[in-house]
Amino acid sequence: MKFNPLTKEIYTDKGKFIKQMSCPYRMNWDDLEKSTDGSRKCVTCNHSIIDTEFLSDDELVKMVKQNPETCLKIDLNQTNIKIVTNGFLEQK
Repeated sequence: MKFNPLTKEIYTDKGKFIKQMSCPYRMNWDDLEKSTDGSRKCVTCNHSIIDTEFLSDDELVKMVKQNPETCLKIDLNQTNIKIVTNGFLEQK
């Protein structure tokens, strides 16, 4: 998975666009309501938030395709993410 923190866009490792992050609420993960499926729920907008840390590109694409309104949690230090800016891969 690739993430551009400047544009807040998420791509697969092969460069396929997945989603642009656009949450106006800036919620803290620990303050979100826990769900039985491992996701969290925002009480402000009622959307599910999925932690992407252990997801493959295919799993993430499938989830977003099933529900485009799903919000995503991305930690810039997670092992399955590459930071990309202006088309260049940044080193961690």
